[in-house]
Amino acid sequence: MKGLGIFALVVGVSWVIFALSMDVSVSTGMGRVNNLGLMADRQVHTIVGGMIALAGLIMLIFGGKISASPASTPAEMDARPCPFCAETIKNAAVKCKHCGSDVEQTLRVTPSEGWTVRIPCRPGMEFNATQKIVSDDGWPCESPDGAVVVIGPYKEKKEAVEVLKEIRINHSLFGELSYKS
Repeated sequence: MKGLGIFALVVGVSWVIFALSMDVSVSTGMGRVNNLGLMADRQVHTIVGGMIALAGLIMLIFGGKISASPASTPAEMDARPCPFCAETIKNAAVKCKHCGSDVEQTLRVTPSEGWTVRIPCRPGMEFNATQKIVSDDGWPCESPDGAVVVIGPYKEKKEAVEVLKEIRINHSLFGELSYKS
């Protein structure tokens, strides 16, 4: 949507520039005189170009990127439906945030081997902050490996890739994929 908005904005601005540079005068025996028909044409072209540019600007401002479907986000992989209201809650929840019902906690079964996301960071405050971000988002965190926060393991590589993307988009943290056997 944003690409189309940029295109429409460029076309609209170009159209307005073309319209404003139109010559609306005609020559007569006594010099040049403005022609009402050409002036009306310039006015119409300016309005059309302005409307196209305005539409492009609106598409550029309000056109967001397409979001991933809710079922494919990592937060949803560690979630389940509430048995009372069917809204999505985390596996570790003991009370539904939607209906207030008490539910049994379900722990995520982590495989002993699989794909992990490793986020290198400096020991100390940076390590603690990164580990807090990971635990607050509900991702399974293994015991730390020196100055590396390890998320996972996941059976499928695509699950680990989704977690890596989410961390990069939401928290500007960069990590790498690794296979733990």
